[in-house]
Amino acid sequence: MTKLKLVAFASLGLFALGSTGCYGETIEPGHRGLVFNPKSGGLGHEVLGPGYHKTSAGGRIDDFDVTYSTKTEDMHALSSEGLAVDLRVAVRYRPIVAELYFLDTEIGANYYDEVIGPEFRSAARGVLARHSYVDLNKVNEKVEDEIETDLRRRTKGKHLEITAVTLEQVDYAPEIATAVRARVAGEQEAARQKAQMENDSLKRKLEIERASEQDKLRTEAELRQKQNERALAAEQAEIDKTKAQTDAQVAIVSAKAEAEAAKYLAKAETEKHRAQASTITPLEVQMHAYDALAQLGGSGTTLYLGDFSHVPQFLFGGMTVPGAGAAARPASVTRPASLKTWATAEPPKFQ
Repeated sequence: MTKLKLVAFASLGLFALGSTGCYGETIEPGHRGLVFNPKSGGLGHEVLGPGYHKTSAGGRIDDFDVTYSTKTEDMHALSSEGLAVDLRVAVRYRPIVAELYFLDTEIGANYYDEVIGPEFRSAARGVLARHSYVDLNKVNEKVEDEIETDLRRRTKGKHLEITAVTLEQVDYAPEIATAVRARVAGEQEAARQKAQMENDSLKRKLEIERASEQDKLRTEAELRQKQNERALAAEQAEIDKTKAQTDAQVAIVSAKAEAEAAKYLAKAETEKHRAQASTITPLEVQMHAYDALAQLGGSGTTLYLGDFSHVPQFLFGGMTVPGAGAAARPASVTRPASLKTWATAEPPKFQ
């Protein structure tokens, strides 16, 4: 079937529908529509969803794509230095469904060309004029946000929703591109050197901190050692002090014991002498006295006794001493060498 035949067949179908009074259109998914009937009320306020909708003779449905649409613009703008730059920018948008009646009555279905496109290009040029030529690639996200904010401000109240702006491409002039590459290379080298210096500085700092920490640990160890030595010395001094006190107490106890022993010995000796003295007879005393006289005089000494009454009778072997019992005149006595032989010797001779 040729194209001409198809057109003829469609015309016949429309004629047949018109003759029977059945009119209508289908709204696709992602689209909304408004019925326009010039004979009965004009544009309707009701927003029609996807599906088939009947219309009266001479009426139509104004169809709107309410999905997100993206439009890309190639722009020629100037940077803050006044240098020309070519770029490609995209905007994503869609109409506000609840405001389709006002969009259709105020702007119409060609709202991008009427509103979004002009405002989009103007906003992009204004934002680019505030940024440096060589910094566009570095601040592209910031540029996108600024363009989007400015475009929303410009289209506010136009029944449209702006969802995103993206900076897809920036083209520099060849000489500018070379300068930018040189600048970027220089910045990268400077950044590398700076990072190297920072790494070296950090390394030296860590080494200093490590050495300081080691010195601190060494000092603390020496301090602990000295404290231990002082503690040991104090303990040893306490031990020596205790030992000295113990030795002194032992010496005192020993001295006291010795003194007490000496005291008891002296007392015992005194008691012994006292006992001995108490057992000596007067005769033994006289014998010891004469013995002492013999030692003083030596052998063959003549002693003169002034009172024979005090001479023991046993010395004379039964002789009667003249004047015994009364005062007698002095007489001389020759005695043996010792009193032990005196008792057995011959009676003394008196002269």
